[in-house]
Amino acid sequence: MIIVVVFVSNNVDYSQSVRYVEKFLINSEGNNKSANVINSSESSDIFRETVDESVADKLKQRVRVLIWVMTSPKTVEKARAVKNTWGSRCDLLLFFSSENNTEIPIIELDVEEGREHLFEKTTQAFDYIYENYFDMADWFMKVDDDTFVVMENLRHFLYDKNASEPVFTGRHFHEPRLNISFESGGAGYVLSKEALRRFGTRESSPPFCTNETIYEDVEMARCLQRLGVSILNSTDNKLRSHFHPYDAESHVIKGLPVDYILYDANSYKVGMDAINEHAITFHYISPQQMHLLYYYTYHFRPFGISYTYS
Repeated sequence: MIIVVVFVSNNVDYSQSVRYVEKFLINSEGNNKSANVINSSESSDIFRETVDESVADKLKQRVRVLIWVMTSPKTVEKARAVKNTWGSRCDLLLFFSSENNTEIPIIELDVEEGREHLFEKTTQAFDYIYENYFDMADWFMKVDDDTFVVMENLRHFLYDKNASEPVFTGRHFHEPRLNISFESGGAGYVLSKEALRRFGTRESSPPFCTNETIYEDVEMARCLQRLGVSILNSTDNKLRSHFHPYDAESHVIKGLPVDYILYDANSYKVGMDAINEHAITFHYISPQQMHLLYYYTYHFRPFGISYTYS
């Protein structure tokens, strides 16, 4: 076995140092004719890796989830990234926008684009799902087109939850000025079957769902709570989070903006210890980052480490 330790001086060009190391390794390889040397093609025959998805497959059969993605004509590239990455692992995946698209099967809504119309867009989408897909799933999740979802972790989280109870869950926030608890829209939130039933059969007069602010997630929470739907806490027994309103870098290293910290209904933490190992969502993910996260989640892994699930 050869151990190489390289010290690079500030006065030495880095590329030149690399060439020195390469030359040393080549010479060492040429001098080592021992039978103990195994080339790469031989070593690949020693270990054969198999992927066991049996537990994930069982969860997929038992936990039926519909996910719908809010997108727009200007952000169709983000929707395409969703479709080509984690969206391929969904049971049912729907896209809603104000305009149709030939590349992505979008359900067109009769609503204008703009932040002030997000709540109307959301209510129309959930109404459509109730009328057309209610019997096809037990849980119904809304996400943005820049949200990354780990479907296997979502099903695992929902496995022991009762979809017949009127609940919704996600990243739990509290708006102190309005005194309203809600679930972050960017982190994604999930309605149980009973919650969607109550929403889909709500009376129009008096209106349960009104757009009193421009905040879609706040108004959705206000509407659901008027219908007797409760928030289901999503943190684990160590107060670690599953749903994340920002990207992983912000939650692990940089921290969140002050407003988000003040809104967090659970004690705000930053760092790897603040995130459950079975994290479900991250937000503000670009199309390029979407593909990178998908690679890290499903293809990149350290050799020789396996996990057992019961």
